[in-house]
Amino acid sequence: MISQLRLENFKCFSDASIPLSALTLLAGTNASGKSTTIQALLLLRQSHLKGVLTQGELLLSGSLANIGTVGDALNEGATNDEITFSVTEENGSQNRFTFQYEAGKRTTYTLNGVPNPDYDTQMNVFASQFNYLNAERVGPRPLYALAKLPGSSTDLGIHGEYAADVLARHRDIAIACKELAYGDEEAREIFRTVGSQTRLWMQTIVPNFDYTVEELTGADQVQVMLRTRTANYVRPTNIGFGIIYALPIIVGALVAPAGSLLIVENPEAHLHPAGQSQIGMFLARVAAAGVQVVIETHSDHVVNGIRRMVRNQTLRPEQVAISFFNDMSRIVTPRIYEDGGIDPWPDGFFDQIEKDLRELF
Repeated sequence: MISQLRLENFKCFSDASIPLSALTLLAGTNASGKSTTIQALLLLRQSHLKGVLTQGELLLSGSLANIGTVGDALNEGATNDEITFSVTEENGSQNRFTFQYEAGKRTTYTLNGVPNPDYDTQMNVFASQFNYLNAERVGPRPLYALAKLPGSSTDLGIHGEYAADVLARHRDIAIACKELAYGDEEAREIFRTVGSQTRLWMQTIVPNFDYTVEELTGADQVQVMLRTRTANYVRPTNIGFGIIYALPIIVGALVAPAGSLLIVENPEAHLHPAGQSQIGMFLARVAAAGVQVVIETHSDHVVNGIRRMVRNQTLRPEQVAISFFNDMSRIVTPRIYEDGGIDPWPDGFFDQIEKDLRELF
């Protein structure tokens, strides 16, 4: 598990250290560095997957992230030309990746740096089972793409475009972390498949949820049909965005083994406040089961769902790391306590409701 990420001279950060834990919460104003933090991990991963990170190359444009050219990567106030990512693991070992900004190559899409043949390739950010869900996910469609990957694949696609395919492939397979099974002891044993658990967990977010999924291999497509309040299943296009945006999160968590990394941007997107709270509680359960979870959110309901799970002792306080990014790219790291309380509570940290109510009453 990653315990800290330090970024030097990268984009908006001259020098920033971001703590990570079993569940990491990234919050703050727009354009303050939350996405930059996630992008750093994604750039390392896509460079590793292409086999060039060991040579000291960082690919700035790839399947996971595209931040532009080397001119976009260097912090505008940098006093030197080195961009450094330092990743510290739970056991204290550190992996340092240093890249050189070359002014004459500012329009290229690769940073070159110090070869690093000995970095820890077993870190979860480099593991085969990893998922990142972008804030812009695939919405309701009549059909979804077949991933055309091996049957054991759990890759959702960064937009959740393969979530239906992963669900179809794994619906009769037991979930990766048995601790994440929903229901009483008997139900957890009987209904521990990905298909059953997807249905049960989605029902905590969307009451009466049910689904069918069918692979149309002749057309390389997957058909999903949904229902909530009606007797008949309907196309996703007739049921709204919230369900389809939440479904990849549930599926991705259920196929994630302990020790793997799951990154989700805006898990609250298109969900009713009650559903936002439930998705926060669910992701806390995922972290408690042993999957490292990184969340970027603007939802106080997601945060409060996590706080509730700390209060009821599902998740220990030290398993939650909170970073609040303000508009000056400074980072405050509030602490969460056993009762779910947070201290310090920075100005701008999910306090807009109180500010608005003071104006109204």
